[in-house]
Parts: sequence; structure tokens; C-alpha cells
Amino acid sequence: MAGSRKSDWVPQWPTTVLVLALSVFATLIAPAVAAQSGPHRASPPTILEVTDETGRMVRVPQPVRRIVSLAPNLTETLFALGLGDRVVGDTNYCDYPAEALSKAHVGGPLNPNLEEIAALHPDLVLATRAINQLATVRSIQRLGIAVYATDPRSVEQVLSSTERLGGLLGAEQRAATVVADLRQRLEALRARLSGGEPKVVLFVTWVDPLISVGRDTFLADALRWAGARTVIDARQDWPNVSLELVVRLQPQYLVFSSDQPGQIQHQIAELRGRPGWRDLGALRGNRIIVLSEAFSRPAPRLVDTIEQLARALHPERFAADRPAALRSPARLAPMYSAARGAL
Repeated sequence: MAGSRKSDWVPQWPTTVLVLALSVFATLIAPAVAAQSGPHRASPPTILEVTDETGRMVRVPQPVRRIVSLAPNLTETLFALGLGDRVVGDTNYCDYPAEALSKAHVGGPLNPNLEEIAALHPDLVLATRAINQLATVRSIQRLGIAVYATDPRSVEQVLSSTERLGGLLGAEQRAATVVADLRQRLEALRARLSGGEPKVVLFVTWVDPLISVGRDTFLADALRWAGARTVIDARQDWPNVSLELVVRLQPQYLVFSSDQPGQIQHQIAELRGRPGWRDLGALRGNRIIVLSEAFSRPAPRLVDTIEQLARALHPERFAADRPAALRSPARLAPMYSAARGAL
């Protein structure tokens, strides 16, 4: 039955005419076939199957030439790895380095514009568990776009995450060089602070309501590397904190992270008049440290701010690094911006 049905699709021409027709047809299409099979024929992309840091299996086309970043720390990391030219889009909050500002913006990390992402034709979208939503990841996947998510929970995991991204994106050597330098600096800092008593600090993520950081976050670990420990011992990543509890515990320092020095000075001045806040010895004694926003981003610049915080908390451990004229504690401003000097 199949044979008879197939024969219905073949013209019932005489054999000689059919052979001649096929010969002419073959002659006509041969150049086209040869052109398609030549070196310019598009080959299907190589697919690399990897497990991202949230445990998801991701099929990543290789090589990755076009990337959309959905988090400021990921954008920073890509530029640190020398991959800024592959970034075709990022978020409205991706402000470092300056080149990131010139990229196409796809909205905020929590609610990026899916149409704008698709229009950029990325090979890969990078997300991070801390600020991107799983619903966003799934929506992008439904568009047929690979999404790789990171989830560093410690300073060491920030470094290993950087290495993994380098391997995924063909920048293994650059990643190895960057991370080796960061690890060396951290070990030097560990040796310098060895034997010292950690300072007790309140890291203020948000004022109203008062939010700090949990013990199992990269931020709490960054504080530990800088010779500090958080006064709040919470399992939640971003715990709401009772101001009454903070007053009872009396942290030695208040630590903020902001790239808006004028705004943070105004906020601190306003806190001085608030009930509860004005009972904090750290606020009354101006034991306030303002770090750059880099401290809140799990990217290579985090190590810069860890070093800066360590210098602010333990100046005696760095006295040999400063000129003699600056070694007197009286010359150090009590409210200190570790990124910029005295406020």
C-alpha cells in the first residue's frame, strides 16, 4: 500500500526524459548545495550543560557572545573578567563601571522588561538569587533563552562564583588571575588581623523598618573578614530588627553602605534625634562607618571594601602603613567613610 501511495507523487514520465530532467536539475542545484556545505554554512551552536548555583540544569550555547545581566554585581563581575564588550543589556541599577551605564537597560532586577530582553537576542541571561525572582527566570526560559543564576553565600563563594563564570564564558585565565589576587589580599588581611578581638557592629541595610543582615550571608562573612561581627544573630538573610534589642546590645559601630554621601549624612543627622537611636553609644560617639555600595555587592570590588572596613575598625593594625603625621588617633575623623576618607 505504501508503495502505491508513493508512486502517486512521482510523475509518470518516460524513463529517458526523467533521467535527462534529473541530470539538468542536478547541474542547476549543485553550486547551491556546494555553497551551503561550504565554510560559511551556519552550524548549530554547541550546547554546554551546566548546573548553576541554585541547582538548576542550564543549556548554555557556546560560545556566549551576547549577555544580559540582571544584577549590578554580575555586571561588575563581567567587566572585571574583561567581558564588558559582550554585555548587551543590564539593569537600571548597574552603575559600575561607568561603561555599564551606556548599555541598554532592561528595567529593575525585580521586574525586568521581558520584551526588551528578548529584543537584545542574548545567548545567555545572568541572574542572582538574592535580588532576582524565580518567576522572572522561568519567564525568560519560556522565551527559549538560557538563564544562569548565582547564589554566593560567603566571600569565598563570591570568588568561586567568579571563577565559574569565567569558565562558562571562556575567560578562565582572566578569572584565575583576578581571583588569585583577591585570595592573596584576603590572606594578607587575615594575617594582619590575627589575634585581634572582633568589633561588634550593626550593619544597617534599611532604616525604616530597621533591617540588618543574617549570619549566613556574604555580608556577614565580609564583616568577619574585616575583623567584625554582627550584633544581630539571625538565620534570616534580611531580618527585621527590633531597635530596642539593638539599644540593649549596644554595638560598638554602626556600618552603612551607600554611594550617596550627602543623603547618608542627612539620614544619620536625622537619626540622632529619634528615640531609641539617640540612646546608641555608637551614634552619640560618632562611631559610624560609611562604606561604598560595593560592600553590598558580591563582586570582586567587595574585597576592596573589606580592606577599607578593616582599616576603619582596626587602625592600630595598619599604623605602620600610614605616615607618622597621621598615626595619632586624634587626627582621624570619628565618622569615617572608608571609601572616601572623612565625611
